[in-house]
Amino acid sequence: MSTDPGPAGRWRSIRSRGAVAAAAVVLAAILPGADVARGDQRTSAELSYTCAFPGGPHPVKVQVAARFPARAATGTAIRPAEVTTSVTLPDAAVAELTALRAATTGATTRLTTEVAQNGATAQALWLGTAPSVPLTPPGSAVFRATGEVPTVTATSPGDLTVTAAGLTLAFRPVTTEGAATDPATLSVPCTPIPDAKGLLATVPVGAASSSPAPPPSPTPGTSATGPAAGAARRTPESAPRIAVPKAQAGPATTAPPCRGDTTNPLALAAYTTGYSNVTKLGGASLVPVFCTKVVQGPNQLKRIEVRPGVFELHLLQNSVGRLDYQGRAQTPPGPATFLTFGFMPTTATMTLEANGPLSIESDLNNTAGHGETYIRASLVLRISDVKVNGTPLDVGANCRTSGPIYSSEPDPARNTKDHMVLLGVLKKGTDTVWRGYSLSRGGPLDGSVTIPPFTGCGVGEDLNPLFTAAVSGAANTVKQNQGAPCASGIEDDPAQLCTADKQPTTIPTPLR
Repeated sequence: MSTDPGPAGRWRSIRSRGAVAAAAVVLAAILPGADVARGDQRTSAELSYTCAFPGGPHPVKVQVAARFPARAATGTAIRPAEVTTSVTLPDAAVAELTALRAATTGATTRLTTEVAQNGATAQALWLGTAPSVPLTPPGSAVFRATGEVPTVTATSPGDLTVTAAGLTLAFRPVTTEGAATDPATLSVPCTPIPDAKGLLATVPVGAASSSPAPPPSPTPGTSATGPAAGAARRTPESAPRIAVPKAQAGPATTAPPCRGDTTNPLALAAYTTGYSNVTKLGGASLVPVFCTKVVQGPNQLKRIEVRPGVFELHLLQNSVGRLDYQGRAQTPPGPATFLTFGFMPTTATMTLEANGPLSIESDLNNTAGHGETYIRASLVLRISDVKVNGTPLDVGANCRTSGPIYSSEPDPARNTKDHMVLLGVLKKGTDTVWRGYSLSRGGPLDGSVTIPPFTGCGVGEDLNPLFTAAVSGAANTVKQNQGAPCASGIEDDPAQLCTADKQPTTIPTPLR
């Protein structure tokens, strides 16, 4: 059913659309080793770009903020933290998006940075994801993108500089009805304005011994690519080394097959991805894109009234869904990296297996301007292909949590510990624009889960305590982002969100 609120005419095909996707949790974080310089100098740079929109070039203001170490030693990874790329689009650029009938759009940023030291340079790509914002011209739109960025390791002493270079913006516009625009995505290349100063940070690097590092460069506005005065040009081997985060190493450019049911007019299919935070590990890990198939339940109409200037609707719906990966009720196997006992690097393949169908409960009150969707799933985490410090560890064929992952907070409907719960909230603002999660357009879903102890781990030795100590526990936050669904049971999906073989066209990007 279509539960995206709006004028009465928008509800003429109430049974035509709907969507939901299950939430999954990857239960490990990608954490640096002990030899990492952490940030204690905060930086912020105001940058000016010219961005090539389809209608012509537009000036775009960009602010990049981050936290860097005040100094580092050679051979130590420098990890930029709390990186935020804020992009402000001018009125003219917003108008180009609204000309596509876009009401809101999210964005991703791809900022190329030049890392230089003693005349040697390397490039690091900073990726960021910004949640959707409303587009209401006249007026600018501001996107605040965040994400993990690569670490940098200096190979010799001397000031190391990080400078912003090219930028690409990718937009995912959505109409008021929750449909994708045509085109569904818009990629915009941006170049810095001539003679712009794009220095983001200077980190003094000293020898690996206990001797103090040199003071910061007295000329922070100088070019990051030219050699220091009197310095010989370094060989390529001495350039700073870049290490891409695991979450960036393989961004989802494709998704697993997700062909929806074409025999049931209430069938849907949707992709979902996101991040989960593991409390014990103090970090976030990417949840790979996965497929969920849904069959909508009957509508329960609590109230509807249409009169001049008033459209009141209160609607309930209960639906069921299932994960689907190669015909099995599970997520795709995904790699994860964590530190057992805080120091031993461990890699594993993790899979979430469903014990039964997903329960989906939606409550939309147009009059109150509020909607809620609860998604309940009973999922067991299975671990395989484990390596500790590069050495295979035989955990057996049945290493898993002793029970389903369950919500750390009480379930308002069931209050049991055999399932996890995610909540998507929809609200209508004072400008009458609905924002958040709705069944017909997807959006963010949040929850907090407890990971049970592990069982069945080990061949000839009991490895359950190792995994229980590393990841089991309460209050692990989950944030998922569901893409717009394909109404596969309808021959001609009015929102045009299906491929020819009835798979979703929208592959969402993870949100934090």
